[in-house]
Amino acid sequence: MGCGSSSQRPQTTRNINVLASSEGQKKEDRKVKVVLLGDSGVGKSSIALYLCHGRFSDSHQVTIGAAFLHHTIHLKNGETMKLHIWDTGGQERFRAMAPLYYRDAYGAVVVYDSNNVDSFNSLKYWINEIKSSGPRNCCITVVANKKDLPQKINSEMVMKFCKEQHVSFIECSAKTGENIKTLFERLASHIYSRF
Repeated sequence: MGCGSSSQRPQTTRNINVLASSEGQKKEDRKVKVVLLGDSGVGKSSIALYLCHGRFSDSHQVTIGAAFLHHTIHLKNGETMKLHIWDTGGQERFRAMAPLYYRDAYGAVVVYDSNNVDSFNSLKYWINEIKSSGPRNCCITVVANKKDLPQKINSEMVMKFCKEQHVSFIECSAKTGENIKTLFERLASHIYSRF
């Protein structure tokens, strides 16, 4: 499916975000940077792992700084878009580095654990961060992860919050894979139509 990962960082940000790199480049050849944001333990890495490798791992390893993966999305119009996914560490000590990771991002996936009220309460922080320090017109999607477990946070309340923030919303499960592919297909379509 065109998934891959790398432990090496790209040489320059310019190589990652080539959306506007040349006038002659077709949209189907476009590569875009997408950043995963959210508190530690909400499942950002698990979402990326399921998208790119089709599996879930029970062993949780904390992301230090950021991890880099890529995945090709086939849009409904027959064209493709290669997502360069930056999976960021959500610990407090890495928050100061976050703007370095979402610079030049065309999409942001802000994840919370639907069973953890504190992670939901942090959504506003992450959304404000990307809106104030990130690129203008970044497509933002809020993700309620761990849909496979009993929910502690009301979905209608989250939808209302997302509407007020002018961001998209989807529920998913990195464990079962429910809506993982849909999440990134919708985000890619939104990015494609916006840019």
